[in-house]
Formats: sequence, structure tokens, C-alpha cells
Amino acid sequence: MTDHQWLMTSQALNTLRKLRKRIQAEFGINLRFSDFDFESQLAELKHRTKDSDTRKLIANLEVLRGSPFLTGEEAPERLYRGHKVLEETRRKDIYEMIYGEELALHDGRGWPALPHKMYRGLPVLN
Repeated sequence: MTDHQWLMTSQALNTLRKLRKRIQAEFGINLRFSDFDFESQLAELKHRTKDSDTRKLIANLEVLRGSPFLTGEEAPERLYRGHKVLEETRRKDIYEMIYGEELALHDGRGWPALPHKMYRGLPVLN
């Protein structure tokens, strides 16, 4: 991403200064804001760091930016007619996806297996 307008706020710059010192101490990497791969470096370091404060600072930067930092190795986002496609972790029936826990109420699982004959609102024995 070549749009670096999110860097022009004082909060982002202060957070980046703190983060730069922590990354230098932990990894020995000089992080430069003018580097072309600056954001992908942050994405890689987010997963490599052991320091929770560094993770929090990177998360704050992602909030200020408005989107997470990507390394470029992630799978592309699936779109259909410009809308994001729902990712399924396991194969689900469409009704399970829509109703979830209430599925039993919608597909007849909540009712007894044998139908009862009714007369004036009361069950009739066979």
C-alpha cells in the first residue's frame, strides 16, 4: 500500500517512535518509515515478537491505519461482485449458517418423529 496518510498524525508518529526503539532492542532491526516494505516488516514482526507491549503498539498502529498490516503472502480476499465472500471453516448446511442454534426450530428437528392426529386442538390416540 503506497498511501501513508495515516502516518501524518502525532499519535501515529509517537507510537512509531516507541515501537522503533523496542524493535531495535529486540531484533536489532533499524525500522525506517521511508522504506518501501515498512508495513510488511511490521506485519512480520507482529508475529515474531515475544513482547506484549510491542504487539499492543503494532495493534494501535493498525487501528490508526484502519486495516491490518499484511506481509503480501496472505491469500487474496475472496470477492463476489465486489462483496466479501463468507469463509467457511468446515462444510455447513446453509440453514445452519443462517439459523445456527435455532436450526431445530426451523427444520422440524424440534418436533416428534411421529405426527399426531389432532381433534379440536387435542391429540388423538390411534
